[in-house]
Amino acid sequence: MKNWLIRILLYIPLFGIGYYYKVAFGTADSSGLSCTIYQKTGWLCPGCGGQRALQSLLRGDVLEAIHYNALILLLIPLLLFIYISLIEVYVVKNQKYIGRIVLPKWFPYVLVLVIIVFSVMRNI
Repeated sequence: MKNWLIRILLYIPLFGIGYYYKVAFGTADSSGLSCTIYQKTGWLCPGCGGQRALQSLLRGDVLEAIHYNALILLLIPLLLFIYISLIEVYVVKNQKYIGRIVLPKWFPYVLVLVIIVFSVMRNI
């Protein structure tokens, strides 16, 4: 029972952050944060459009989110997977997950390559 309470307490912030983001940046007059890379160079960075894409996902509009930033559809599930894995392995010490949730050694290299290719392709 104690493990379920720990899980609930550690998963609640995800919903709180999502709710806060929707309330704080969900209005039409909210412009969000501006991108320094875009302001200085005129090039779209990998995160440009990410706030609008996240807002679209929170409203349930997946196609609009892809239009703003398609990379967010890869990164949000990846970040959720890592967060849940860290909780299960290091906090709860769930024996089912220990040893089973391991990203391959090549994964970070492929992820960086995907981000670089995405950045180049959106600026061509």
